[in-house]
Amino acid sequence: MMIQARYDLIVLMAGLLVGCGGSDHEQTAPVTGKITFQGAPVTKGRIAFYPPKGRPAMGAIQSDGTYSLTTFDQGDGALLGKHRVTITVNETVGGQPPPASFEEEIKQAGKTASSGVAKVVWLVPQEYSNRKTSKLEAEVVSGDNTHDFNLD
Repeated sequence: MMIQARYDLIVLMAGLLVGCGGSDHEQTAPVTGKITFQGAPVTKGRIAFYPPKGRPAMGAIQSDGTYSLTTFDQGDGALLGKHRVTITVNETVGGQPPPASFEEEIKQAGKTASSGVAKVVWLVPQEYSNRKTSKLEAEVVSGDNTHDFNLD
């Protein structure tokens, strides 16, 4: 009898915990869109939506210029409200490629890089990549949101 009572109590507690397993974070809404630069789709990089308070939403820019944001769970979008938006699209040119493994890093450490210093090339203006200099903004509302960005 005592074992059954403990079992019933454990089942009840587990049920309560599962029932309380709702979202522990603020409400999000799906956000998708397309990014173009000088009229052509941006084919790589990342986009981020920064709310005044709370967790930012991020997404990879696909080869056709589209993106989908994630804040907590894959594809859940961004927190509701106004956001500062950053778009970062660059590539590293020249220099020695980064090591693929720790062993390769040790081998490279003893050698002088013959290919020179790597250089970052911005494929869209660098000002869009920083929250302080980006003038891009978006508002996320309940329901599906589409925010396209046509950069000059």
